[in-house]
Amino acid sequence: MNLFGMGTFEILTILVVATLVFGPNRIPEFARKAGEFLRSFRRVTTDMTKEFTKAIDSSPTKPVDSGKSSIDKK
Repeated sequence: MNLFGMGTFEILTILVVATLVFGPNRIPEFARKAGEFLRSFRRVTTDMTKEFTKAIDSSPTKPVDSGKSSIDKK
């Protein structure tokens, strides 16, 4: 198992330490908050991607010079 570059042992160690530090009753609360954060982060990045795509698609484009003319002259 490989999650965010961490193996099974590392994930279990983090869970055990979190349980000892925060207590078993607070772990679901932290997991819920982390899920909400990730959901809002994805929403923001998706919206930004759509805005950038829309801006790029609506901007006037210049014809691209293929560069062959400078090569052919040599």
